[in-house]
Amino acid sequence: MHGAFPSARTTISLVAGLALCVVACPGASGAQKGKPPKLPPLVAVGVVDVRDIPVEVRAPVDLRPLLTADVTSKVMGYLDAVLVDRGDRVKKGQLLALVRPSDLPDQLAAARATQAQGEANVTRARLDFERTQALHQQGAVAQSQMDLATTVLQAAQSQLDAVKSQVAALGTRLGETRIVAPMDGVVSQRRLDPGALVGGGGNQPILTVERQDILRAFVPVPEREAGAIAVGQVAFVALDALQGRRLEGKVVRLAPAFDVGSRTLDAEVHLPNQGNLLRPGMYGRGAVVVATHENATVIPVTALQVSAQGRHVFVLKGDKVERRAVDVGVDGDTWVEVTAGLKGGEEVVVAGLEQLSDGSAVRPVRNVDPITGQQLAPPTARAKDDPVPAPSVR
Repeated sequence: MHGAFPSARTTISLVAGLALCVVACPGASGAQKGKPPKLPPLVAVGVVDVRDIPVEVRAPVDLRPLLTADVTSKVMGYLDAVLVDRGDRVKKGQLLALVRPSDLPDQLAAARATQAQGEANVTRARLDFERTQALHQQGAVAQSQMDLATTVLQAAQSQLDAVKSQVAALGTRLGETRIVAPMDGVVSQRRLDPGALVGGGGNQPILTVERQDILRAFVPVPEREAGAIAVGQVAFVALDALQGRRLEGKVVRLAPAFDVGSRTLDAEVHLPNQGNLLRPGMYGRGAVVVATHENATVIPVTALQVSAQGRHVFVLKGDKVERRAVDVGVDGDTWVEVTAGLKGGEEVVVAGLEQLSDGSAVRPVRNVDPITGQQLAPPTARAKDDPVPAPSVR
């Protein structure tokens, strides 16, 4: 009995087969009349553009401060106070911290006492010299006594000069217990707290101050492209933290040698930090403009297909498309330069081209963003002076 009845899967297959038979059989004219005709696929098309495009050397970069200084104490002692913290902006010469020295005040007091004694010795030696000189002029004393008085005065003066130098040095060291900012900048690190011993053998930094009004990025240029890089060229940096916003700077210097490991040459780019929007450590993509291709043919990157046979696009011809091979040049991430195979003003399929073949019928849709699907303003509605969007940096 089990084998006498068809299974549920067999029943469904039979029903499906009958349905197909009804549709396919010549006698099923009523079903054919109720089915809507199959329409060509919808595709988004865009116009081949002609414009000047930049030729860029690109690489990942991160921002670094223009200057960095670790603030330490030359005087050995205990950190008495730290007057700033991370993120505080400071001016050159501003008091940052105070150090309480161990025995430096006592050394200075002793040196000043020695200086007072030396000044008294010089005064006494000078009086003896003047008195001996007067007697020598009268012939009352021998030349040897005159020479001795001169030597005593010179020795006393030399000792006094040495003590004065010691006092000045100790005074300078005592002044260095006041830790001041070496430049205008921002405190990026606070490494020690009050009570820590500073100025010892390790000489650990108390604070780190960075100059951030100008930040710099190093673009590693491959060896084969290094010949096109020069100081003064325009450069751009697109930062992830600013949603890919492109910031303009200039190449200010080139590294004197290639990196042995990566075989690249660092191009240093300076970026003005207007409004303090930039912070060291931000990651992004840098690009140095090495040339400009004038009147280049440009298409959206979504229009380009790459296969084993090469690169090709689908060009709109009436209500059909033509598969056409192309040669490409500069890759601008969202657009690509076509060096052969297209001309300005032609329309190419930018979305919906996966199922197309040469000669396929299509229903073109214009002025649609191929990525977001949003409706765009027609080209004639744009002002003539509208700037061409800059290419994004990879």
